[in-house]
Amino acid sequence: MEFGRLMRRILGLAWLLLCAYGTSGWGQTDVVIRWVDEAGEPACQLDDAGHTLHISTWMDGVDQHAVQGADLMVDESGVSAWIGADRGVYTLEALPWAWTLVVDDAESRQGDTLTLVWPSRRPLKLRGNPASVVYPVGHPGARLAALTQELKFAQDSLDLDQLVGLGLVGGGVSRTQSAQSALRSALDSAASWQTNRLESFASHSLWGDLAHAQVLEWRMGLGASALDTAFSVQEASLDPRSWGQKLVSPGWCSAWELEHETWWKPLEERRAPWRSWAATGQVDSLCQAMSWTHDEVHLAMWLGKSQQWSRWAEAWWDVRWRDQCKVAEIRRLSDQTQAHLSSAQSWGDMRWMLPNGDLEPAWAGEGSWNVWLVTRDGSSAGDRELALLRNWMANEAGPGVAWGVLSVDGDEHGLYATLKKRANVREQVRWVGRDPGWWDRLDVLGVPQIVVVRPDGQIQTHQAPLPSEGLYTAMRRWQKLSGSGRR
Repeated sequence: MEFGRLMRRILGLAWLLLCAYGTSGWGQTDVVIRWVDEAGEPACQLDDAGHTLHISTWMDGVDQHAVQGADLMVDESGVSAWIGADRGVYTLEALPWAWTLVVDDAESRQGDTLTLVWPSRRPLKLRGNPASVVYPVGHPGARLAALTQELKFAQDSLDLDQLVGLGLVGGGVSRTQSAQSALRSALDSAASWQTNRLESFASHSLWGDLAHAQVLEWRMGLGASALDTAFSVQEASLDPRSWGQKLVSPGWCSAWELEHETWWKPLEERRAPWRSWAATGQVDSLCQAMSWTHDEVHLAMWLGKSQQWSRWAEAWWDVRWRDQCKVAEIRRLSDQTQAHLSSAQSWGDMRWMLPNGDLEPAWAGEGSWNVWLVTRDGSSAGDRELALLRNWMANEAGPGVAWGVLSVDGDEHGLYATLKKRANVREQVRWVGRDPGWWDRLDVLGVPQIVVVRPDGQIQTHQAPLPSEGLYTAMRRWQKLSGSGRR
């Protein structure tokens, strides 16, 4: 098992995590955020930064869907106060940068100020570029970062032994035995200091779960069994949390996946038809074979979406998605939320700005085919596609097709430059800016991008071919299939 695989899958680099504690009511925390550039000056003084941090809440630690729902305003000194933040995992965004935030009230601390740093480097993509966080000495986030470095250092010193001892490369019988002995010795000697590190985190907390998962992954990567609990003080007592509290914890989900990563192998050895049970939704057979509850079976199938046997895990959900156990309910809510965000109806949750500066509720379109070009000032490709789209609409599209431009410019200066590219004032231009809520609804993967809406108001696709890459052929095909094409 490669060290870091599951943790990268969950939260990326551990030192990007941060946490804050306060003294507000149970389950809530007051967080003070300081937002600066690499020179320590307020980030809001930068032209591209603005004064808003957009907050998205992680719905679960499995799919890690995040829903944008609130904004933090940053003052001229670069400080923002987030009062009464609920326990959970969050992504804070100011496009193109993102910071991952863990809020946990398992301990109580006074006066934590977390510093988010706006990088000077060039972003690699339009959204989701991870940026650095600085938090106080003694903070759980600092302790987790230190633990990560300790584990990495210990791992690096055992790389060759790991490869040979686990049979990943050949080394001869004597060398293999020597490597396996070195791995066993490393596991034994590490148990004590790893237990001490875990004891510095509150048991059954978001931060404690992350630490537990990292140590468990490290030990299993050296060949320890998932049942090896000598190092884990967290497993000494019953976890009192509900399924909802566990599933919101990425670390808990990671540890559960590690512990049950090959749960199906004993069934295969007994020639039990577990794939058939999964594909046909035979929950009782799986519960009996694994001594699991319905919730545990559902979690195994949910996590199975990322495994080699994902086809059976997906077939399971097709059959059992209506189940009333807690894990199924949480997964169903996550799926439904994501389905809403990708629908045309979700546009009505938002507002956009008209060329005259007025804000109005957004609508995707209805009654005709609507072609929306997502672009911004400075995109030469966007300018080319705009010219092609305008020409097609004027000469070939015919009746029943409308079009417009959705500007994702970061400020009004960019919007005004986009407005100047209109051939006439009748051309629709709507400003949606860099609000991640809008980017979620448009599923923005790049600029330019084409979103097509059917006459019934439903999204045909968020990523239609560009005008230069076959949009018109695709439109004729969609119109013909719907019966709304020209006759």
